[in-house]
Amino acid sequence: MTRFANKWKALTGKAFFLLNAFFFFSLSLSSQTSFNKNCQDAYKAILSLRFNDAKIILNREEKGNPSNPVPVYLENYIDFLTVFIGEEQTAFRVFTEAQSSRLDRIDKSDRKSPFYLYCRGNMNIQGALVKLKFGEYSNVAFDIKRAYNDLKENKSRFPGFLPDLTGLGMIHILAGIIPENYTWLLKVFGMEGDVRQGLSEISSLSSYKGDDPVYNLLRIEALFNLAVIDASLGRDSKDALQIIRDYDKTKTEIPDSANPVMIYIRAGVYMKCGMNDQAISVLGGYHEDTGQYPFYYLYYLRGLAKLNRLDEDADKYLILFLKDYHGQNYIKAAYQKLAWKYLLDGNHAKYDEFMAKIPARGHNYVDADRQADKEAKTNQAPNAYLLKSRVLFDGGYYTRSLQVLQSKNIQDFSSSSRDRLEYTYRLGRIYQASGDYPHALGCYEKTIRDGSLLPYYFAANAALQSGLIYEEKGDLVNAGKSYRLCLSMRNDEYRNSLSQKAKAGLKRIEQ
Repeated sequence: MTRFANKWKALTGKAFFLLNAFFFFSLSLSSQTSFNKNCQDAYKAILSLRFNDAKIILNREEKGNPSNPVPVYLENYIDFLTVFIGEEQTAFRVFTEAQSSRLDRIDKSDRKSPFYLYCRGNMNIQGALVKLKFGEYSNVAFDIKRAYNDLKENKSRFPGFLPDLTGLGMIHILAGIIPENYTWLLKVFGMEGDVRQGLSEISSLSSYKGDDPVYNLLRIEALFNLAVIDASLGRDSKDALQIIRDYDKTKTEIPDSANPVMIYIRAGVYMKCGMNDQAISVLGGYHEDTGQYPFYYLYYLRGLAKLNRLDEDADKYLILFLKDYHGQNYIKAAYQKLAWKYLLDGNHAKYDEFMAKIPARGHNYVDADRQADKEAKTNQAPNAYLLKSRVLFDGGYYTRSLQVLQSKNIQDFSSSSRDRLEYTYRLGRIYQASGDYPHALGCYEKTIRDGSLLPYYFAANAALQSGLIYEEKGDLVNAGKSYRLCLSMRNDEYRNSLSQKAKAGLKRIEQ
């Protein structure tokens, strides 16, 4: 508003106030005209994965208001969620072809609406997100740049239009997590990733307290994005838990029982926070509905959460996921988790059977699948005691996890350098989660010293976790050293996710 104030500095304070109020009233009115009742109803149906219902509403709106860009964007949103959730190659091709023609249709719509560039920019963000899923990283950078140009221009035209900040925030986050060997493209474009800035921008809409029905509806999506990203890349996943609690205090027309997306968000945050029982309870609320697009990944999450609690029926949900899901990610990981379940039951033959299926199935796009594929090719089962401690820790059952480790000592693992390293690392993780930072740092220091030259992820994550401890204590010098140490390691396992978190940590302490 500074340029605006300078331009009209001759106006009296009262006149300026009235003009300012008129600007925001007009903007709000324009928002509700483009994102009208039809579009709002379609958007609610989309977030509940009721795509056919949404298409009927959008067809009606397009016939009556062909210059409105929002229905075109929401059509794209349906295809985006279809690809993002289902991860099928055929749907991905349909999406990329349809998006090109939709961008042409957007260009023929009302360019005076704040939703014109907003829709175009966010469609390119959707394109970038699905291309990340399918490993087309070079095209991701071009989509990010196009989206950035549109939303930055829209922000200059309509500085009070809050939805732009959610898209700009996603762009800064996407630019911050794109794999290292493609970051040169972003530098050519003059862009730099910044997860912290992205989270702050998304928060601008998620914390909206006004009466604009469009902003309040879009606020739900901003809350979703904020919770997921903060749980994945933030310093403390409990921040994401607070976001969920803030969401619970707000009134929404999209109840959890009808919204698999919210079940996914909530369960993911609970699992990140070690609240495994709550995650299992939430995931139990998902039931397939013929009117909704199926979200089979929720079966994988439920099987994983039940494995973390050592439930007898963990295999039931992993098998359901593998039977019904026809996408590409987490297939190898699901077979691995099934194998782990049987190994913990003492059934080595079943472990071998399911691990043998991994090389020929799924893809290696995500870290969990890459790690599963690597384990399958080593033909060496993990130590059952360490595995049991690991899954219990992942579920937040720290006392039970420690009890498993304390039933052994490091000498019991003398035949395997990997197992000895993991034993020390797992102790460090439990001490950290329990708030015993001195013992945790001691274990991490030994893990780094013994494992920095080995291909396993233990030393790299020990460095990352040390950085998080130092950052929480306010020791930013040692935090920075730890994050840079994590980035310098050449571990094969979980490299992308560990590097992303270390880069996010460096950004936080630099700021």
